[in-house]
Amino acid sequence: MTDGIPIKTSTRTIMYASHIDNFIYKHYAEKLNIQYNQWVEANQIDENVIAYRFKEGEKGKSNIDYAADVINAIRKFETCYIFIGDFKGYFDSLNHHKLKANLCEVLGVDRLSHDWFKVFQSVTKYSYYNKRVLNKFCGSYKKLRRLKQYTYFKNPKGFRKFKELYPVQTNNTEVGIPQGTAISALLSNAYAIHFDIGVKKLVNQYGGIYRRYSDDFIIVVPTRTLQHVYQFESLKKTIYLLKDKEALEIKEDKTGSYLYNHETITNLKEDKHDKIDYLGFVFDGINVKMKDKSPYKFYRNAYKLIRKTKKVKGRKGLKKIPYRKRLYRLYTNLDMHSGYYGNFITYAENAQTKFDRISPDTSNLMMDQIKNRKIHIERMLGYNINVKVLADISILVLILLQIK
Repeated sequence: MTDGIPIKTSTRTIMYASHIDNFIYKHYAEKLNIQYNQWVEANQIDENVIAYRFKEGEKGKSNIDYAADVINAIRKFETCYIFIGDFKGYFDSLNHHKLKANLCEVLGVDRLSHDWFKVFQSVTKYSYYNKRVLNKFCGSYKKLRRLKQYTYFKNPKGFRKFKELYPVQTNNTEVGIPQGTAISALLSNAYAIHFDIGVKKLVNQYGGIYRRYSDDFIIVVPTRTLQHVYQFESLKKTIYLLKDKEALEIKEDKTGSYLYNHETITNLKEDKHDKIDYLGFVFDGINVKMKDKSPYKFYRNAYKLIRKTKKVKGRKGLKKIPYRKRLYRLYTNLDMHSGYYGNFITYAENAQTKFDRISPDTSNLMMDQIKNRKIHIERMLGYNINVKVLADISILVLILLQIK
């Protein structure tokens, strides 16, 4: 619960490689990306696997494009069955023997070369330290930055002393790879190649579509070819057999079966009207929105920063609130296109534009979800943002004129 509003969160253990190791992983990830793209094209699953890939012809594509494409397909089917699944503990549960065999297949070799074997061994039999232990011994990231120290250890001697006190932890099991290295995502794709082929072939028999985005997948099959629910249940059983064969586990609490029928979505398990949640977007049969927690987090974080600025202003006796640049950059339209990605408003605007183009038959309401953002934020600030910014700009212009 946060401020009385429940938000479901999922815990993922992210691991960061050392600088040198990550450069090596990145080099081999680039090589694997080329081989993997060639392999999926040759095996006709190129359009089915949509995460963790770099393709020359698809620069700029994101979860927005893929979600819009699937939702548009659902609308065009008019009536169809939908199955949404999520692999449980995906990175943590990858079987090393199967991963190695599939990696060899993607690379087109019978046996990994010496260098590839070393990389594979490093990722599967990885050693690690918990960040809390590092922070306890060396100090937090913020504390180190204040001391102008940008590494945990100043020299190898300091690291050796740390290792004497805290032995390194190692993955000695036959499953799991760390999530967070430059090559982990591509290895996870290589692991699922036979599941992807099997499901794609199965769904193609019924004129449907299959998409997998990392550990999330969706299957959409038109009812004109799969006319009865028991046939749909039979298809799902075949998918479960495939996941067992490939040593994958589906998270039941994130699995859903639905019937879309002329602008209405029915949850088949609970026999009630429902909506589907796919790649951060919610579709109720007519309307598409961002997940409710996305705009909620936007406002929550904005209010949190504004409260902080007011406290600092009062404590230091400032005439203006501090952190204005950060506030305007993250939570207003004034600087929404700065940086590489922009801010959340940029994201919502992109989502609106792309859905309107890719899925024109749905009612796309992304910008409606944050249409009152200016009113809310100005109410918290206690002044009109545009007036203040324009005043600052006018002063800056006068100063520049005086300099000239």
